[in-house]
Amino acid sequence: MARFYKVWLMIIFLFGAILSGCIAQKPEPTSPLESEITLLPTGTNTSVPTNAPEARVTYTVTVLPTTVETEQPTMGSTRISAVDQMVQVYVPSGEFIMGSTDPEAKTTIEGGRAYPEIPVNTVHLDGYWIDKYEVSNGQYALCVNAGVCQPPFDSRSRTRTEYYGNPEYSNYPVIWANWYMARAYCEWTGRRLPTEAEWEKAARGTDGRKYPWGNDPLSGERANFCDINCTEDYANELYNDGYADTSPVGNYPAGASPYGVMDMAGNVWEWTGTLIQPYPYDSSDGREDLDAPGERAWRGGPFRNGVWWMRSTVRYRSVPYYWWYSLGFRCASSEK
Repeated sequence: MARFYKVWLMIIFLFGAILSGCIAQKPEPTSPLESEITLLPTGTNTSVPTNAPEARVTYTVTVLPTTVETEQPTMGSTRISAVDQMVQVYVPSGEFIMGSTDPEAKTTIEGGRAYPEIPVNTVHLDGYWIDKYEVSNGQYALCVNAGVCQPPFDSRSRTRTEYYGNPEYSNYPVIWANWYMARAYCEWTGRRLPTEAEWEKAARGTDGRKYPWGNDPLSGERANFCDINCTEDYANELYNDGYADTSPVGNYPAGASPYGVMDMAGNVWEWTGTLIQPYPYDSSDGREDLDAPGERAWRGGPFRNGVWWMRSTVRYRSVPYYWWYSLGFRCASSEK
C-alpha cells in the first residue's frame, strides 16, 4: 500500500511539473489592440484599425521628412506685397509670340513716336510675377510718405483739379511719374519694372491675341479709352466706358488678360524697364541695362487714345525723365 501511495505521489508531481512548465512558456496576456509595428517608406499612408478588439492588428507608420519644399506657383497663383498690399499674379515660364503682323501693326519707325512691331518673334521667358493692377495714388503716397519717392509732378489729372492726394481718387492710377520715379517705387517695394517682353506676355498670353481679352472688338466694358466721354476731337461716340479721365484700377474685369492682369489696355500708359530697340527681342543685347542712356518703352495705351492704341503689341517710347497726365506704371518680380 505504501509503495502504491509513493507511486501515486510521483505521478501527481510529474504531472504538476509538466503543467507548470507549459504555463511558464505561455506569454502574459496583452492589451487587446497590442500589435506589430511595421515601418514603411516615406509617403505610406497610416492604416486605421477597424477590427474587433480581440483581433491582431498590423499598423503602418508614416515617416515624414524633416523639411517641406515650398509649393511651386502655377498659372493663376497670386500673392500680396507686404509693403503696399499690391496683388501680384504669376506668369509661368515658356514661349510666347511677341510682335504682330496684323494689318494695323506699325512697321516703320517713321510717322510718330510709336515703334515698329515687327518682325514677329518667339521669346522664352522664365516664370515671373507681375502686378495685377496699375500702381494707385494711395499706394504711391506710401512711398512718398516714407521719404523714398518724389511726389508726382502735378496733383491734377486731365479733367480734375485735385487728383493725387485726394482720397476720392486713392484707388486711381498714379500719373505724372517719370521713369526714375517709377523705378524708385518698384525698388522700394522689393520689386522692379517689368521688361517689355514680360509686359506683352502678361497682356496677351501665348496665343498671339490682339487684345488682352482676345480678338473680339474693343468695347466700353473692356477698357477705358477715348469714347463718348473723351474730351478729344477724335472721341469715339459709339462706346461708353463711363469715364472722361482715368478710371479706378481694375474697373474692367471683362478686359482682363489670360493671367487675370487688369487694365493692360487703356486707362494709362505704363513704363517698362526696357530701352526701345528693334525686334527680334533679345534680353542680352543691352536693352535691359537699367543704367544705359536712351528712350524707354511704354505699353498699354491710355484713356485719351483711340482703338488702334489698345492693341497689346503697340510700342511707344520717350526719354526717361518725361512725365504726363496719362502715364503711370506697374511693377514685376522675378520668380526667385
